[in-house]
Amino acid sequence: MSSSSSSSRSIFSRLRTAWKNLVSKKESPRESQERHDLYRIALAVTYSDLRKQAGASAGASVSSPSPIFQSRKELERIYDEATEALDRKEIHAHSVPNLRREVQSLLRPQILSLLQVCQKSQLDIPSTTILDFHSDSSSSSDPSSSSVSKEEEEYVLTRESNVKKCKEVLYEEQHHTLDLLDKCHSDSYHSSHDDGHADGHGENNKRKQQQQAIFLHKKLSAIETIASFYQWEHFYFSSSNDNHNHNNNNNNSSNVNVDDADEFGYILNKDEHVNNQIRYYQMINLSRSALIRQQLGYSTIALKSTIQGHIINNGPNGFFNGGRGIFIDGKANAGSIVAFFPGEVWPKEHLLHANSVL
Repeated sequence: MSSSSSSSRSIFSRLRTAWKNLVSKKESPRESQERHDLYRIALAVTYSDLRKQAGASAGASVSSPSPIFQSRKELERIYDEATEALDRKEIHAHSVPNLRREVQSLLRPQILSLLQVCQKSQLDIPSTTILDFHSDSSSSSDPSSSSVSKEEEEYVLTRESNVKKCKEVLYEEQHHTLDLLDKCHSDSYHSSHDDGHADGHGENNKRKQQQQAIFLHKKLSAIETIASFYQWEHFYFSSSNDNHNHNNNNNNSSNVNVDDADEFGYILNKDEHVNNQIRYYQMINLSRSALIRQQLGYSTIALKSTIQGHIINNGPNGFFNGGRGIFIDGKANAGSIVAFFPGEVWPKEHLLHANSVL
């Protein structure tokens, strides 16, 4: 017990020392916050890399998607080693721009690996952005007189191919999710009947199991929504799953209820063409997420948020809606990149010296 508390004090002592080093220079509050955030990123990535090295030394596969399991004592040792590694680089003495470059250098191998995984998990997406090639009723009324363009033919064939691929992926994913739910319920049952958690983590483990069960049910319902929409056979459909694929004529801006949103957080549009397109890309994203998790051990999914949000539409028809949330599917070790934000970043120093970069 004394060894554990001593190690904890050592960790907090190092954090306080690092923080003092980071804010010792005369910097604006924003610069100090950025420096602090960058240091924490560098520490997390270094810690993650050292964990992988330690796991490889113990015989674990570095490329395996399975999470790395190490004792608390070993993790504390690796954390201290990561802190010392950054101290040797004198990272606290770097300017903020140099610290950014150092963080980018540390992240580069993981980013390249992630992009390769995403590329392997890519499905063929038609380059066209056309919602409905058959919106012209005059051309669709007489098939003999309608002309099918090469782009339209390519779009339809690619879409049909993707639906077929995704059906196979999501069929396996549904069974994988059901197996995890059974295990989660079993673990929860044993935890509730286990009187002696000597380590004091019983309640914490129980809460994690409950959170995982909520996510798995939500994900399972999302898969069922897609399977129901495409009328796929041999899929499991729970009796409690509401069918969110039938348009509700009452879906308008003045009469909306949060219960109308499916597990993707989507409320059906009056336009069926819009719904068709939304369901298609929900299917694509759900399948990609499954393929990425199979290779990486984790991925992210955008589903209906479990957080109660703000009031939408003040008045008698207003409701609480937290929108959509990002969930981690699988287990990501500390220091793992979980998402990318698209777009360009313009650091402050580039804006101050625009002529040097334009």
